[in-house]
Amino acid sequence: MKKIISLASILLIGFDLLAQLQTNSPVTGLQSSDLYQLSVNSQQIWVEKFIVKLDPKELPDWFKEPYVVAPQEIHIANFNANGRIKVSVTISRAFTNVYIHPISRKITPTISNNILSLTMDAPDYLCIEIDNLPPLFLFANPFQNYQVSATDPKVHYFGPGIHKPGIVNLQDNEIVYISSGAIVYGGIRANNASNIKLIGQGILDGNFEFSQIIHLVNCTNVLFDGPIIRHGKSWTITLVNCNNVKLSNLKVISFGPTGDGVDPLGCKNVEISNCFFRCTDDCIAIKSPAKNQTVKNINIHNCIMIGFAYSDGFTIGFETNGRFITNVAVQDCDILMARGGSRVGGHSAFSIVCDGPAKISNVVFDNIHVEKAENKLFELIITDGTKYGKGPPGHIKNVLLKKINWLHNGPILISGFDTNHLIQNVKFINCAVGNKPLTFEMVKTNEFTKNIEVK
Repeated sequence: MKKIISLASILLIGFDLLAQLQTNSPVTGLQSSDLYQLSVNSQQIWVEKFIVKLDPKELPDWFKEPYVVAPQEIHIANFNANGRIKVSVTISRAFTNVYIHPISRKITPTISNNILSLTMDAPDYLCIEIDNLPPLFLFANPFQNYQVSATDPKVHYFGPGIHKPGIVNLQDNEIVYISSGAIVYGGIRANNASNIKLIGQGILDGNFEFSQIIHLVNCTNVLFDGPIIRHGKSWTITLVNCNNVKLSNLKVISFGPTGDGVDPLGCKNVEISNCFFRCTDDCIAIKSPAKNQTVKNINIHNCIMIGFAYSDGFTIGFETNGRFITNVAVQDCDILMARGGSRVGGHSAFSIVCDGPAKISNVVFDNIHVEKAENKLFELIITDGTKYGKGPPGHIKNVLLKKINWLHNGPILISGFDTNHLIQNVKFINCAVGNKPLTFEMVKTNEFTKNIEVK
């Protein structure tokens, strides 16, 4: 009986939270959508309209694609939900085509007049594209149960409304809490701090002022869970020589040049899970720019990645000057897009670009769904080491690709550098390209590779 009462209580709490979120006023100072009206289980959910207009005078010459120079517009619905939910979207104009991403969710909507209806399992994140309209991001978040107090001196507490704290510097055991209904214009810094957290389900907005919204150096036991983190200048989340880091349920959105999502540099024991990325540079990029850095035990799973411009979904590189990068796993992820130019002839859905002397080994890609990659499906390459650094070349070995599904045709490239810098032991298992089983002939290799298998 106790178990039944407890379960009933949890369900009631969940519905109460959903109702409370529904009744929240629009976030102060933010624009309401004029395209989309949303209801979940017949309860109205506020939708934000967010437009970024970058000053062309501040943009580098290479950042010139029409889709980044023009105003970038997205619409966001951010709410809590758990279980099977019914979503109804009313569109303010007539439409013809609807695409629900990730395609792997296999969601088939129904359309009646200008109303789009669908059922989804929450928590989850969706990108809804309707004709050529700006996308609707549907963030159905999990409920959080953190106990925080606005009067706790260890808590930087941001309740509903607008906040402009500038840079928040975290010390040991400190927390940044951003509640639903709050937008914080600022950034976070920490150096040699342990047991630090960023939690809540509000918005941390760099306002295109901070070169990195979040920059942590030599930190241990880090937890980020929940917020939307957006509109930084350059990399969004930078982790340098950090250990025991967990990033979950983040929604990371960038618009400007070098707008990476998460960059772990020389980090160990990092988990990135259940996150959503829409980035104007690599969504997740593992790097070791310093010679004394080592990278190991990086686990990325259940993430959705949109490489909107100049972006891989996931990459190791370019900067690989440290001693080694090992034990990296990318699992159960959806890459909705990857496009744009790069210093190795264009971006890939995911890749390893060894541009430095590091030994890269024991990397697993498992159950990855790639919807669109404009230049390359996948690439392993060893450069001369001077694209970003001073060289020499490095090494790549022991890479496993299992149950990778690329939805369209495109190049898969594996290129070592010379006889002393080979790419070795790469295995493809149960992979498909354009709905056809991958064959060895579909993989383009050069003479500096060894033991490439397709099964």
